[in-house]
Amino acid sequence: MRNDGAPPRPLARLAARLADGLERLLDAALIVLLLIMTVSVVWQVFARYVLAAAPSWSEEVARYLMVWVTFLGAAAVLRSGGHITVSVLVDRAPPRLRRLMLAVRDLVILFAAGVLALYGWRYAQAMGFQDSAALEVSMAIPYAALWIGGGLIALMVVLTRLAHRGEWQPDDDEEAE
Repeated sequence: MRNDGAPPRPLARLAARLADGLERLLDAALIVLLLIMTVSVVWQVFARYVLAAAPSWSEEVARYLMVWVTFLGAAAVLRSGGHITVSVLVDRAPPRLRRLMLAVRDLVILFAAGVLALYGWRYAQAMGFQDSAALEVSMAIPYAALWIGGGLIALMVVLTRLAHRGEWQPDDDEEAE
C-alpha cells in the first residue's frame, strides 16, 4: 500500500500475484528436490555402511540437486528478504537515500543475475554433449540450474519492485507514517 493510503495499482497487484505464485511454485519444487536429495543421501550412507556396496548414482543425484536447490532457493527467498544481509547503513539512511541504495542494490542483483543467466546458458549449451558419469544424463541438465536460477532471481527482483511500487521493503510504509 502506498503512503498516501491509495489502493495498489493493477500492475502492482498483478506483480504481487505473480510473485506469490512463483514463490509457491518454487517452494513446492524445493520441497520435492530436498526430499529426493535426502533420500538419496540416506540411501548412499545405508548402502555404504550396511550393505557394503554404495551405488554410484546416489552421490551424483545429491550433488546435482544441491546445485538446483541453491539457485531455486535463492530466487524463492529473495522477495521475503531471506538472504543474509548487513543492513546497518540502509536502516540508518534517510528515506530518499534508502530508496536510492535499494535501487542500486537491485540493479546490481539484476546485473549479476543476468550475467549468471547468460553465461549459465552458454555453459549448459557447451557442455550439453557430455554425459554425467553415473546417471549418464546430459550435463546440460545440472548446468541449467545456472541460467534458470539467474533468470528466476531477476524475475523475482522485477516482480517485487513492481509489487511494492519501487519500494523493496514493505516496512518502509510503516516508517513513513
